[in-house]
Parts: sequence; C-alpha cells; structure tokens
Amino acid sequence: MGSLGTIPDKYDVAISTACPSLNSLVVEQVDQGQACIEYLRKQNIGRANFMVLEKLSPNGMDAVATPENVPRLFDLIKPREPRFAPAFFKGVSNTLVANDLEQANRIAFGQQRRWRVVTLTGQLIDTSGTMSGGGTKVAHGGMSSKLVADSGGPDIVRRYEKDSDIAAQQLEEALAEVRQAELDNDAVSKKVPKVEMAIHKVELDIRNSSKRIDEAAKRIQDLK
Repeated sequence: MGSLGTIPDKYDVAISTACPSLNSLVVEQVDQGQACIEYLRKQNIGRANFMVLEKLSPNGMDAVATPENVPRLFDLIKPREPRFAPAFFKGVSNTLVANDLEQANRIAFGQQRRWRVVTLTGQLIDTSGTMSGGGTKVAHGGMSSKLVADSGGPDIVRRYEKDSDIAAQQLEEALAEVRQAELDNDAVSKKVPKVEMAIHKVELDIRNSSKRIDEAAKRIQDLK
C-alpha cells in the first residue's frame, strides 16, 4: 500500500510508525484477495495482509478540527488515485502528527476526546493511553515523497509472463541437452572396457608379429 501514495519526507517516520498497513497488499474485490491468499498457500511463500477496496467505507475522511491545529496524518497523504484514499484512512484513521513528545502528550488526552498521536521522531500514543517508540531504531521508508513507477500494469505483466515462458523453454532445452550428454557419457563409459580389450589384443598381435619377423629374419640370415 505504501507505493500507492506519497507524503512529504518530513513525515516519513511518522507514517511508517503509525501505519503498519503500508506493507499490506491492496486488491479491488474479495475474490481477488482470496485468489492471492490461495496462491501464497500453494506456493508456500509466506503470508500477507490485504486491503479490499470494495469493503472500505469513505466515512470519516472529511477534515476535522484538531487540537492546536496539528495536521491529521491522513490529510498529509496524497493517494496515487482517489479510490485508494479509503485504504489509507483505514490504516491511519484520525491519527494526528505532533512536533515532539511534549506536544503529543498535551493533545492526546483532550478534555472532549482522546486522540491517537504520533510524533515526527516516531513516538506513538494510542487512544488507550499506551505509548511506544524511542530507542535508536525508528521505522522509516514506508512511503516516499515521490510515486514509485507502476510496475504491475497489464502490459508489464504480460511481458514478464512471456519472458518467463521463454526462460522456462530454454531451461527445459538445456536440461534435455544435459540428459542426452549424460546418456552419451554412459554409453561411452560402457564401451571403454571393450576398447581397452581391443587395444590390448592389438598390442599382443603387434608383439607376436614382431617376434615372427625377427625369427624370419634370422632364418634368412642362416640360409645365407
């Protein structure tokens, strides 16, 4: 989902911290999500969370008054397409962005309502009052300030499928050549003992012939 929108770099840590759903996959319909889950199961390649657009409501996305006029995280997101906005609202709801932890504490526990607040450096105060964040590692990189090139268009997919088919065919041909080479090697290996025996026989014949030649030459010499 993180590649379906942009947010200013200033809020990278805030959105990456407050919206774990940035790693979710977005589908249009329930049956598409079910098909993806079935594919993951059959291929045994792990698990994934899905946002189903047809099941998301746009209610609540309208701008609201916020304490100290701090920005609402959702309002800082610019979706690639309007239809993706409900997915982002589902992920962050009315989470506010505070400059620091001091401001976050002031606005999180208001007199009229409690707010979910995240700071620019990644501290998060939930409406239940729980607080998380701090330490040397913070979440970042969940969403960029620039749209990522669309890598999943139909034309791209068809090209990848064609490339995959060609590669599969080339692999099969290479495997066939390997199998034939192994058969040829086995055939040659079986012939080696016969060839060695034939060579040994020829060598014996050569030695015998040489011996007979020597004997014939001796008899000729004796006749002289």
